[in-house]
Amino acid sequence: MKNWLIGFAAVVALGAILFLSDRKVENPSGIELIRSDAELSDTMNKALQLSGQIIQRDIAGEAVTEDDKGKLREAVKLFEALRLRYNTWVTNACYAGMCHKLLGEKQRAAECFEQAVLNKRFDPLAKRDLKNPDRIAMELTAYEAAAQLSEVTLDLAAEEIANYNSLSQANDMTGAEAAKKRSEIYYDKAMEFSTLAVENVPTSAKYLVDRANVYLALKKVDLAKLDIKKAKTINPNDARVKMAAKMVGL
Repeated sequence: MKNWLIGFAAVVALGAILFLSDRKVENPSGIELIRSDAELSDTMNKALQLSGQIIQRDIAGEAVTEDDKGKLREAVKLFEALRLRYNTWVTNACYAGMCHKLLGEKQRAAECFEQAVLNKRFDPLAKRDLKNPDRIAMELTAYEAAAQLSEVTLDLAAEEIANYNSLSQANDMTGAEAAKKRSEIYYDKAMEFSTLAVENVPTSAKYLVDRANVYLALKKVDLAKLDIKKAKTINPNDARVKMAAKMVGL
């Protein structure tokens, strides 16, 4: 009798496993878990289909519509599922950050971009030969994440300065001081990561302008001019370069 019960329990357990294997598994946040390399590839393709063109249109200066934002939110869920499966993937963290940035979720975007930069050492592609195209692409993505991070943290610093002014006027000096300290942390990060991007991709006019904007925020105009001059020699017709040059009288 005992052996029969053991056998029956085993059959029931096996049936449950087979039943569950055909069902999508979700974590407590409701995001589907990826269980195979095939699902990994499929999920990444879907995320890029949802977000890729929107990101490119934003780079071209086009506005993000409400319909676009709906697609970006869906893409974020997929990027989060990818992170749960493969948390050292530079490309995934960078694209997730771009989606959050376009959704106006600056703090979350900053976290994703910083994770992308940190992941550069742990992504399996980092183990490949230095001249391997896949590794080069991964590293360039990490430096793009660094540049994006500098932009986002510069915006966050400006918001904290606005908070500081508002709290000071309300005589909340404790809150004002906290806001000031947060702004300093954001400025430091903006400078650190914009410099990281410039030093590793010195031929990027965009990265030079990013760092110049940080210098301008810190009232270091002479250093900003040096970066903008370099950017002009690289790409004098770029709209961002022209705007930055006009701003400092070059």
